[in-house]
Amino acid sequence: MYCNQEEVKEKLKEKGLTLIKWFSNPTIGTEAYIIQLNGRSPGRTTKSSLKQVHNYVKIHRASKTRFYPTTKQQLNHEQHFNNTRYVYNHYLDLKTKQYKETKKSYSFIETAKDLTNHKKEKPWLNNSSRPAYTNKLKDLDTAFKNFYKKKAKYPKFKSKRDRQSYRISHPFFKIKPEGILITKIGLICCNLNLPKQIKPLSVTISKDTLNRYYISCSYETEIPEPTIDTTKPIIGCDYGLKTFMTTWNGSHEEKIQHPLPYKKSEKRLKRLSRRLSRRKKGSRRRTKARHNIAILHSRVASRRNDFLHKLSSKMVRENQAIIIEDLNTRGIITRWGKKASDQGWHEFTRQLQYKGTWYGCNIIKIPRFYPSSKTCSNCGVINDELILKDRSWTCPVCGVDHDRDVNAACNIFNYGRADRKLRTETGGLVKTLVEPSRQKKAEP
Repeated sequence: MYCNQEEVKEKLKEKGLTLIKWFSNPTIGTEAYIIQLNGRSPGRTTKSSLKQVHNYVKIHRASKTRFYPTTKQQLNHEQHFNNTRYVYNHYLDLKTKQYKETKKSYSFIETAKDLTNHKKEKPWLNNSSRPAYTNKLKDLDTAFKNFYKKKAKYPKFKSKRDRQSYRISHPFFKIKPEGILITKIGLICCNLNLPKQIKPLSVTISKDTLNRYYISCSYETEIPEPTIDTTKPIIGCDYGLKTFMTTWNGSHEEKIQHPLPYKKSEKRLKRLSRRLSRRKKGSRRRTKARHNIAILHSRVASRRNDFLHKLSSKMVRENQAIIIEDLNTRGIITRWGKKASDQGWHEFTRQLQYKGTWYGCNIIKIPRFYPSSKTCSNCGVINDELILKDRSWTCPVCGVDHDRDVNAACNIFNYGRADRKLRTETGGLVKTLVEPSRQKKAEP
């Protein structure tokens, strides 16, 4: 996590300082050293001065793994799932009734106070951990805030057939070598591979539709401030439906194909869905048929996530900057449906953003309404007659033949690189370099 004694000694020597004594305590994560400045009296320098020599940044990370609870723990987890789901649905119902009457809803503090009195009416709620209820009410309050800000739809009731989860905040759990010890749960044996010097934040216990238990621990840690390697290339990326992505780095293009896991599994999904509809409700065969559908959906999601994680990690490590489009993913899915949702553009963009922070890669977004496909990358003319089914076109002014996706990736590359150069020269964020409406259009 922190630099060793030799690295500090070399850095101090460059600044005219002399290292006299070194203190280190790995158990509590503190390091300090005593320095002498140009023959003056020595002074003690703590971890804050250490960061002046080596810059560190704080980030939030999470580690998730599967665990196998005992029979007693399984009953305890199920009780937590049911109780927290009941609390969420109960106060969602109260907030809904108040919202219909006054167009306002209870705040988090009001629901937390009411929960104390509600526990007296429902004594079985005392069997679960208190921070699990608190975090569930916070999630409900966040859902309503997102709804009022028009960032999400109105909150829905939670079902016992969907994914179940509850969250425990620190300090109601302890991290031990053999696992995690949680209040009113006990020791959960798992291997999260957590770093030594971290600040634990919360632990989330979840169960998917296949009755598989997972534990996720979020924590705050420090990493050396990533530096951008200017020797690496810059690429422009254009999302598409025919191909997942087309990239251009200034010299050659690359078309990346998507495995399309949902499309390949759609035929089997229809067969299993018809089989489920024929089963009698409440029977064991219906439960088994529902289980088979859940297995198929889990495999589809795993294959998509595997592809997106591998590709995003590779691109972030191999490039100093990635220029992408600011897509309206929800609008595209509304128009194209499962063909667009199978791509996973929003998730891929999210992965690029946080991995770029970790590994020192700039993620640049160009304006949403920039006509990258209709603009000629050679002369800058906009072809308004271009429609979606035209996969290639010829510029009416300069006569250059364009592949639709390659031309869009080239325009995104040029637009983002010019904007990035201007921001570097001015030392801050500026407006877009060229407004799309100001560009010249092709003459009829």
